[in-house]
Amino acid sequence: MRVILIENDESSMYEENPTGKSDQSNGRHGRAFLFSHAMNIGVGPKEDRQLTTGLHTVADIHCADCRQVLGWKYERAYEASQKYKEGKFILEKSKIVKENW
Repeated sequence: MRVILIENDESSMYEENPTGKSDQSNGRHGRAFLFSHAMNIGVGPKEDRQLTTGLHTVADIHCADCRQVLGWKYERAYEASQKYKEGKFILEKSKIVKENW
């Protein structure tokens, strides 16, 4: 089974947020990408986590087949400037493999 990612919100190395400021997305193990949708994933329990952009409620996401953690889903952002991330997914670059593109 493959995890399917749809609508990468980053057209380049940086994500543009509504404040006009560019933020580089990072996961636990380096670069990461922000996506609007993902399929064939499972979502773990919600927890508050202090990230570089502030306090967020997140849930780890994993491959529905092998159960390897791939990143997390933003459930809630406590800072107004970070609200655009709610409901979106962070996928670690090191976990993304291109096949037949």
